[in-house]
Amino acid sequence: MQIVYLTKTGFAAATALALFASPVLAVPTMRPANVVNLHTGQPVATVVVPDVAVDSSDAIVSLGFARDPSSGREVQGFAIIHYKNGYARSGGAAKDLSASCYGFLAKGARWKAAESYALQGHWEFVSDATASGTWTYVYDFNTSAVARDLETWDSQVAFNVFAEQDTTPEVVNGADTVAPDGHNEMMWGDVSSPGAIAVTIVWGIFYGPPSGRELVEWDMVFDNVDFPNWGDATVDFSVMDFENIAIHELGHSAGLADLYTGQCSEQTMYGYASYGETKKRDLGVGDINGIKALYK
Repeated sequence: MQIVYLTKTGFAAATALALFASPVLAVPTMRPANVVNLHTGQPVATVVVPDVAVDSSDAIVSLGFARDPSSGREVQGFAIIHYKNGYARSGGAAKDLSASCYGFLAKGARWKAAESYALQGHWEFVSDATASGTWTYVYDFNTSAVARDLETWDSQVAFNVFAEQDTTPEVVNGADTVAPDGHNEMMWGDVSSPGAIAVTIVWGIFYGPPSGRELVEWDMVFDNVDFPNWGDATVDFSVMDFENIAIHELGHSAGLADLYTGQCSEQTMYGYASYGETKKRDLGVGDINGIKALYK
């Protein structure tokens, strides 16, 4: 298996530890490669390719341990891949959750305080009939669609899982696969594992007493290389529906796990998706019960 994630700088091998303390018998092999800015065509980042998955599943990859820059604590990273129907093995990633149709990345691993998020964007020159023109920062995402998906989760619990968007330009600088950088980022990129639609990277404390577990950062990459046609599938059934995928990825950001049993296939957190699919936009009973149980 080869999975590509964007990272700001450099690359390093990280000790692989499994979610739920399951053993992994090898260390990821990291190989660098180049990617380019989607708008300028210039190289902007390094790609890191881990080879080892967690718990015999293609859907979760361990990123090892690092220091949280905000607190100095040791945290653990995982990359959770969202596949197109027909790709990858579910393995033991989400265990058998058919009875409840929800699961957690780790019991008790949740946000203790809401944090802002940043969207990828780029500078555009806007002509002005009365002046020489101005540069403006344009987001590469539908900000209203992102806000709707965030609110869909937040509306189910009293705690605000997600805070407001950080509108500072150029905050998004790559998905952090080596160590967290203190920013929650959403971006487009290339996930080279066949059939991978998107990947969410979550850093946190997933071991020890559940009361001491915590999420500290997330980054999200949507693949627009293998899946170039994104949009609104309620208008065009041939596209990959952005809101359908984003709301699922945000579930991981909040601490929820993938589901792989057919009994749970109508839930937002079901681990596979396809072109034209929109059913994940509306949370299922299992999704609602899961987020309520995690943030009770």
